[in-house]
Amino acid sequence: MIRAVFISFALLISALLAGCGFSPMHATTGATAPLANMKVQMEKGSDVVDNQAGFFVAQRLRDRIGVQSEAAPYTLKIKPRYNRRRLGLTSGDVASRYDVTVTATWELLDTKTGKSLKRGRSLSIVTFGAPEGPYGVITADNVGVEQSAKETADKVIIQMARYFAEETKKP
Repeated sequence: MIRAVFISFALLISALLAGCGFSPMHATTGATAPLANMKVQMEKGSDVVDNQAGFFVAQRLRDRIGVQSEAAPYTLKIKPRYNRRRLGLTSGDVASRYDVTVTATWELLDTKTGKSLKRGRSLSIVTFGAPEGPYGVITADNVGVEQSAKETADKVIIQMARYFAEETKKP
């Protein structure tokens, strides 16, 4: 009895989702999907940690949208920026928490013409507690950079998906 109710409910939900035009954002819809036809070009940052953040952003984008060929119709240029800010000080004037911010300033270009289609900025902030000792802070900072960069890349993907969805709605 419970199994029959569950199957009926699952079929009803499936029919409703199919009827409303639902499609997963990251679904593979073939070679015409705009996100699957976008080459990612990472610009060099001003220092080593900017480049480390850029590496993590590029890695996350490759994981999410795949690796594109040089013939992709769109190019996404990204310039990463890292910042770490001290929060809360102990009685010994030592920071007890840090904010790590990774910002990606990006521009979507038409690869053939070089025309700028859209510009934007995405950022994410990760806060971590500072462990005792300098090596603990370095390790925690590295983890914070990676987490913040991954979140930033996900936000870039959402902005790209929103842009392409709006473009397909235009007449």
